[in-house]
Amino acid sequence: MCKSRWITIVVFVCSVLISCSDNSELQTNGQNAMFDSTVYFIPSIEQTTTRASTSDIIQEFYVSAYSGISNRGKNVRYYWTGSSWASDRTINWPSGSKTINFFAVSKPMAEGGGISNVKLSSKEQSFDYTVDNQNPEDLLLASTLNTTYSDMDGKVRLDFAYSLAYPYFTCKQGIEGVTVKIKEVIVHNLWNTGRVLFDLNRNSRFSWTVVDSLYANYRQVFDEPVTLDETGKKAVQISNKWIWMPQRPNKWTTSETDTVALVDADAQHQCYVELKCQIIQDGAYIWGAESGENQYESVYIPFGTNFRSIGYSRPVQLTFTGGFLKDGTVFKPHGGSEITISSWVQASVLIDPWEEMDSQDITF
Repeated sequence: MCKSRWITIVVFVCSVLISCSDNSELQTNGQNAMFDSTVYFIPSIEQTTTRASTSDIIQEFYVSAYSGISNRGKNVRYYWTGSSWASDRTINWPSGSKTINFFAVSKPMAEGGGISNVKLSSKEQSFDYTVDNQNPEDLLLASTLNTTYSDMDGKVRLDFAYSLAYPYFTCKQGIEGVTVKIKEVIVHNLWNTGRVLFDLNRNSRFSWTVVDSLYANYRQVFDEPVTLDETGKKAVQISNKWIWMPQRPNKWTTSETDTVALVDADAQHQCYVELKCQIIQDGAYIWGAESGENQYESVYIPFGTNFRSIGYSRPVQLTFTGGFLKDGTVFKPHGGSEITISSWVQASVLIDPWEEMDSQDITF
């Protein structure tokens, strides 16, 4: 079972700082904790739940802070120097008992790097984020609301949460007497852009809304083909962890009795999985070829699994017994095709590539 990983940023305003490393004191523009009005960030991580240090996971993060309608700091960069944390600017506590809200993102809250339509104010913290289909980057978010210096003796926690969806594919053999080798997995017509909105009433809570009409295909190609377990008893992992926008994609609606060609599915942004594979029986290739341009041929499977849950990793199990062809007709060497979805587990860093999940399967 995958364990949960939570990154915790602890904000200290005091004369003595506690750190997760030997180099404990955070230096910010030449100042240190002797300046009580300055907010200092000390990244730490629960070592019981990860093998990685905080700086291995986040090299930098960006903080905006508001006290009422007053901007206390906007998109202030904190970064790892290789031995300690530093920042470009400082954030100061408001005077007296005034409260302050902190919002933090693992990427700059500015145009570029997948982020657009940024709105930073005391009334709204939102932006659009695009998950690149070539080199997807994770996005971690945190907030701490309505806090004062005296509330927690100057200590403010920022609990970073994983904000995207992190599925991976496994596949079981469902055809007796054949060998199936999978070289490539492509998921077509996923939404790739969403609008994230921070909840202004709850710490480290936010919501996603997909931006319609923005889609992408996500691909994984293996150096060597993955051979399914010929006994059909073991599910073999056929993809690494994906990073996707949380969503429930529109499933390709083709069926045995009412075919929908891929060209029409693409026009309507209907989602499907493409498996480039070989099927071998008694030494003969009944799908694909031993070599040449058509060495691996495609089988297509409708896909509409719900990935709206934020910050979770989920195994998607395919039982391979066939699928559909480009024209929407059925391809069944010996049967059909089904997709099984396992229950959610908390997303985490450093999921072992071939880790088996202790979870109950649910067939859709």
